[in-house]
Amino acid sequence: MKRGLWASTAILALGAALLAQQPSGAPADDGSGDDAKHAVARISVINGVVSVRRGDSGEASAAALNAPLSETDRLFTAEGSRSEIQFDALNMIRLAPNTEVRLGELAYHRYQVQIASGTTTFRVMRDNDADIEISTPALAVRPLKKGIYRVTVNQEGSTQVTVRQGEAEISSPKGTEKLGSSKTMVAHDASGEPGPKITGAIASDQWDKWNVDRDHDLEQSPSGRYVNPDVNGTEELDANGRWVNDPAYGQVWVPNAAPGWAPYQVGRWVWVDYYGWTWVSGDPWGWAPYHYGRWYMGAYGWAWWPGAMYGPYYWQPALVGFFGWGGFGIGFGFGNIGWVPLAPYERYYHGYGYGAGVVAHNVNITNVYRNARVSNGVTSMAAGEFGHNGVSGATSVRASAADLAHAGSVRGSLPVTPSRESTHFSSAPAGAVHSSGNSNFYSSRPSSAASSRPSFEQQRQAVARSASRFNTAPSAGSSPAPAATPRVSGPPTSTSQSSNSVSSRSAAPASTGSTQMAQPQRFNGSTGRNYSGVAQSSATAGRPSVGTPQAVRINPSVVQNRGVTSSGSSRGSSAPSRGGSSGGSRGGSGGSHGGGGGRR
Repeated sequence: MKRGLWASTAILALGAALLAQQPSGAPADDGSGDDAKHAVARISVINGVVSVRRGDSGEASAAALNAPLSETDRLFTAEGSRSEIQFDALNMIRLAPNTEVRLGELAYHRYQVQIASGTTTFRVMRDNDADIEISTPALAVRPLKKGIYRVTVNQEGSTQVTVRQGEAEISSPKGTEKLGSSKTMVAHDASGEPGPKITGAIASDQWDKWNVDRDHDLEQSPSGRYVNPDVNGTEELDANGRWVNDPAYGQVWVPNAAPGWAPYQVGRWVWVDYYGWTWVSGDPWGWAPYHYGRWYMGAYGWAWWPGAMYGPYYWQPALVGFFGWGGFGIGFGFGNIGWVPLAPYERYYHGYGYGAGVVAHNVNITNVYRNARVSNGVTSMAAGEFGHNGVSGATSVRASAADLAHAGSVRGSLPVTPSRESTHFSSAPAGAVHSSGNSNFYSSRPSSAASSRPSFEQQRQAVARSASRFNTAPSAGSSPAPAATPRVSGPPTSTSQSSNSVSSRSAAPASTGSTQMAQPQRFNGSTGRNYSGVAQSSATAGRPSVGTPQAVRINPSVVQNRGVTSSGSSRGSSAPSRGGSSGGSRGGSGGSHGGGGGRR
């Protein structure tokens, strides 16, 4: 008993010591705002022509690498094309040519994917606690362990399941049974057909070889050992940067970037149901560093700090602070919308849903965000282009010091109403969207809440109502507020705000401030990239988040456990190794896939 008391005291003392080491102003680790009932999947590989049809809007566009997929979204591959969807670092599905899949349910470690037509391979890289169901018109497949699960829905309506490795539980109207390694099962969705037939595994083909090559890339990636197991997409970091040890933060990742580069400068703001405005990066590695952790400018230039190593770590749409500046415009009354990457320990204020956030006026942004003091740390674009065009040097505008000193700081939802084009991941048109027409899928689960997902028009109207409360633009013919003498700030503090007024959903909108803003200046920068056969031109949307201010889930007692060594070695053998080939396009040998996919 005494020994247990001593151990408890020692653990508490250690925890207190680690907490004392965190930088001043670190957010409380209360976990509030973390929602395990929601998640997204990542488009992680694009080879050839791949298209997306959004479930809430019905809009179709070309897919984009590192774009997030939500419940009821569909992904299509054209002839000779392939793709991969990652649910997390250990669970993913790959689409052969002429394949259509639909995302039925997405939650933290709980996924359902529906195969409408074609051939897929579901890969479980290692045993884990995810609850997975692969649903087809004839049956449902539940992987039980690490393995390779090939599922084909044929044109005539049959489903073929092959377990290359592992074990699966197969459920159908005829009952439930297990399918072991090196076995193939064939079943039909017609009620009059006999029960499923089991034979030896079908012969391997070029599709299987492509999957083996992809697995090899992922298994060889070292970057996964430096991040929380919930963080995926780290395989792209290997060839695009390096891990270094920073005594202040432990292991951090530094991108191979050209001079003048900064995070969140090339990409698109896309509207995603529930999460709001979401960043889709133009960088081929731009998943993990833009949806987890923090950025900062240090001795190595811009560096990404991955954040907490242990415990649940939830995906975020964009880890930035939004603000408005300059004149009058749409949304919450400013002519331009800016954002700055959050630095380590700076609080993330999400606002999920469709309500309104809080706007504080006359705020000196450099006093609020550490990275706003970096010369290229702030990115802005005209409010009228936000949600319609991509972010690049051609669409960016530069805020002056006076603009940053009298801005409107947003906490929670950015009050900008999306348009239908805001749901597009790319300005390129969709390829052949060969929908099979299959809409009924067998499942062993209760009905998903995805069926009650609000339509895009319902989302848009809710955001428009909230945004209208912030629009402080004068009536036609009136003049803007008179200019005031610009204030000169003293030494910036980490979190203080020079706020004169605050707007919220429960208060009438206040003035946007008394400073006459300078005209925005255009500047050149890097342009959008093309990769993986998909155009990444500049177009789409901005990002409203909704609700009350919440702290990002970071546990200061574990973030420093990153193997603080000069060699940059890994932080312990228990950390998972995940990854894959770098860059956006990963081919593998050609050839058609087996099990003939197609329309039903």
